[in-house]
Amino acid sequence: MEINLNNFFSLFKKYKIEIFLIIISLIIAFISYLIYSQLSSDSDIEITESENNQTAFKLNTIVVDISGAINKPGVYELKNGSRINDAIKKAQGLTEEADINYFYRNFNLSAYLFDQEKIYIPYIWEINSGIFVEETRILNYLSPFTLSRNESDLIVNNTDIININTCLSKELEDLPGIGQKTAQKVIENRPYKTIDELLSKKIINQNIFENIKEKISVQ
Repeated sequence: MEINLNNFFSLFKKYKIEIFLIIISLIIAFISYLIYSQLSSDSDIEITESENNQTAFKLNTIVVDISGAINKPGVYELKNGSRINDAIKKAQGLTEEADINYFYRNFNLSAYLFDQEKIYIPYIWEINSGIFVEETRILNYLSPFTLSRNESDLIVNNTDIININTCLSKELEDLPGIGQKTAQKVIENRPYKTIDELLSKKIINQNIFENIKEKISVQ
């Protein structure tokens, strides 16, 4: 045993540089292995996350909620990749109470829909009352509808007409036969789809209605 140890020490002294280099090489190889293992693990996580995202994107259907001035508001299931226009069609289009010009200026019908998205179509009275404000950043989606000369003249000539959905109590009181209490009653029963609802809701009588019907509107 003593002879073997002597031989070992003798060999170590003779080849100590070579042995030192071998040990250093083994340490470097071990560290490199640890680094490689860690990078491989991170890569696997990234691939898994990427696969999960792709799986989520590849869902066959999405569910969206559409409400407001639409003929059949509700929650609808659509194909993934559907556009806003598809949702509008699914809900059977806009009602007569929808502000068409506002809608086409502020809604991009070609935009993609995403799962759990909410779409609300504002009513004319909501636009007029200031509940919804024009989004100037997307005004490049211009409305395909333009006013004819007669329609433009009608708007100019009707500037004195009172919108019963947005007017103040004082404006109503200026109408013939409308006092403070009646004006307040008109305001409390908003919104109105037609001016005839003043009669159907028993807010005013027929005689007063005949006197003011040319001076009021719902839009």
